[in-house]
Amino acid sequence: MFNWIRRRRLSPLARKRLLLVAARAEEALIETHVANVLDLLKTLGDEVSFDRGLEIYSEMMGLEEARATSVANRVLAGLEQPAEAPTPPRAAGERRQRFRHVFRENSRR
Repeated sequence: MFNWIRRRRLSPLARKRLLLVAARAEEALIETHVANVLDLLKTLGDEVSFDRGLEIYSEMMGLEEARATSVANRVLAGLEQPAEAPTPPRAAGERRQRFRHVFRENSRR
Protein backbone atom coordinates (compact mmCIF):
# COMPACT_ATOMS: atom_id res chain seq x y z
CA MET A 1 0.00 0.00 0.00
CA PHE A 2 2.73 2.47 0.83
CA ASN A 3 4.27 2.04 -2.64
CA TRP A 4 0.98 3.33 -4.05
CA ILE A 5 1.32 6.44 -1.92
CA ARG A 6 4.74 7.12 -3.41
CA ARG A 7 3.48 6.73 -6.99
CA ARG A 8 0.47 9.01 -6.54
CA ARG A 9 0.62 12.69 -5.88
CA LEU A 10 -1.39 13.41 -2.79
CA SER A 11 -1.82 16.60 -0.92
CA PRO A 12 -0.12 16.62 2.48
CA LEU A 13 -3.54 16.55 4.13
CA ALA A 14 -4.72 13.57 2.06
CA ARG A 15 -1.46 11.72 2.76
CA LYS A 16 -1.82 12.40 6.50
CA ARG A 17 -5.43 11.17 6.49
CA LEU A 18 -4.51 8.03 4.56
CA LEU A 19 -1.68 7.19 6.95
CA LEU A 20 -3.93 7.88 9.94
CA VAL A 21 -6.61 5.50 8.65
CA ALA A 22 -4.00 2.84 7.91
CA ALA A 23 -2.55 3.18 11.43
CA ARG A 24 -5.98 2.91 13.05
CA ALA A 25 -6.80 -0.16 10.95
CA GLU A 26 -3.52 -1.80 11.99
CA GLU A 27 -4.22 -1.07 15.66
CA ALA A 28 -7.73 -2.50 15.38
CA LEU A 29 -6.37 -5.59 13.67
CA ILE A 30 -3.76 -6.17 16.37
CA GLU A 31 -6.38 -5.61 19.09
CA THR A 32 -8.59 -8.23 17.46
CA HIS A 33 -5.69 -10.70 17.27
CA VAL A 34 -4.93 -10.11 20.96
CA ALA A 35 -8.55 -10.80 21.91
CA ASN A 36 -8.53 -13.95 19.79
CA VAL A 37 -5.25 -15.18 21.30
CA LEU A 38 -6.59 -14.65 24.82
CA ASP A 39 -9.74 -16.54 23.87
CA LEU A 40 -7.67 -19.39 22.39
CA LEU A 41 -5.45 -19.60 25.47
CA LYS A 42 -8.51 -19.63 27.73
CA THR A 43 -10.09 -22.38 25.62
CA LEU A 44 -6.93 -24.49 25.58
CA GLY A 45 -6.41 -24.07 29.31
CA ASP A 46 -3.62 -26.33 30.55
CA GLU A 47 -3.49 -28.39 27.34
CA VAL A 48 -0.60 -26.35 25.90
CA SER A 49 1.91 -23.88 27.26
CA PHE A 50 1.48 -20.15 26.81
CA ASP A 51 4.31 -19.99 24.26
CA ARG A 52 2.92 -22.93 22.28
CA GLY A 53 -0.54 -21.34 22.27
CA LEU A 54 0.89 -18.14 20.77
CA GLU A 55 2.83 -20.18 18.23
CA ILE A 56 -0.27 -22.18 17.24
CA TYR A 57 -2.31 -19.01 16.77
CA SER A 58 0.40 -17.30 14.71
CA GLU A 59 0.72 -20.33 12.46
CA MET A 60 -3.04 -20.74 12.05
CA MET A 61 -3.53 -17.09 11.15
CA GLY A 62 -0.39 -16.83 9.02
CA LEU A 63 0.85 -13.80 10.92
CA GLU A 64 4.03 -12.26 9.62
CA GLU A 65 6.82 -12.01 12.18
CA ALA A 66 6.44 -8.29 12.91
CA ARG A 67 2.69 -8.54 13.53
CA ALA A 68 3.08 -11.76 15.55
CA THR A 69 5.62 -10.00 17.76
CA SER A 70 3.28 -7.04 18.31
CA VAL A 71 0.42 -9.37 19.20
CA ALA A 72 2.58 -11.43 21.57
CA ASN A 73 3.86 -8.29 23.30
CA ARG A 74 0.35 -6.95 23.82
CA VAL A 75 -0.89 -10.30 25.11
CA LEU A 76 1.96 -10.41 27.61
CA ALA A 77 1.34 -6.80 28.65
CA GLY A 78 -2.36 -7.57 29.07
CA LEU A 79 -1.61 -10.57 31.24
CA GLU A 80 0.69 -8.45 33.40
CA GLN A 81 -2.20 -6.06 34.15
CA PRO A 82 -5.29 -8.29 34.23
CA ALA A 83 -7.69 -5.44 35.02
CA GLU A 84 -6.80 -3.78 31.72
CA ALA A 85 -6.43 -6.92 29.61
CA PRO A 86 -8.55 -6.88 26.48
CA THR A 87 -11.35 -9.42 26.45
CA PRO A 88 -12.83 -11.01 23.37
CA PRO A 89 -16.21 -9.65 22.31
CA ARG A 90 -19.20 -11.76 23.32
CA ALA A 91 -21.16 -11.28 20.12
CA ALA A 92 -20.67 -10.01 16.59
CA GLY A 93 -22.71 -6.91 17.43
CA GLU A 94 -20.31 -5.94 20.16
CA ARG A 95 -17.39 -6.29 17.76
CA ARG A 96 -19.05 -3.92 15.30
CA GLN A 97 -19.68 -1.38 18.05
CA ARG A 98 -16.13 -1.63 19.32
CA PHE A 99 -14.64 -0.69 15.94
CA ARG A 100 -17.32 1.60 14.57
CA HIS A 101 -15.07 4.70 14.62
CA VAL A 102 -11.81 3.12 13.48
CA PHE A 103 -11.87 4.78 10.07
CA ARG A 104 -13.12 8.18 11.16
CA GLU A 105 -10.53 10.89 11.52
CA ASN A 106 -12.12 12.63 14.49
CA SER A 107 -12.88 9.51 16.55
CA ARG A 108 -11.83 9.32 20.14
CA ARG A 109 -10.27 6.10 21.38
